[in-house]
Amino acid sequence: MIYDYLRTLLQETFRVDGEITPDKSLGDLDLDSLNTAEICAALEDDLKVSIDDEEVTQATTLSELADLLQSKGVVLAG
Repeated sequence: MIYDYLRTLLQETFRVDGEITPDKSLGDLDLDSLNTAEICAALEDDLKVSIDDEEVTQATTLSELADLLQSKGVVLAG
């Protein structure tokens, strides 16, 4: 569920085109460091979690980001 949320966020808010798979990093999706910071801010606002700047980088995969959110207690109902 978290992965589906992330994919939708990237497609609709950040206009990421192409295939978005769990093994792709933010850099693989052509997102720069500013985009990465904006994604973290959006996640903090939407999901009410706190994300440190060091926790998410351009090398972070979507799978790792989903795991990070789960470790912070995020649960999304389908």
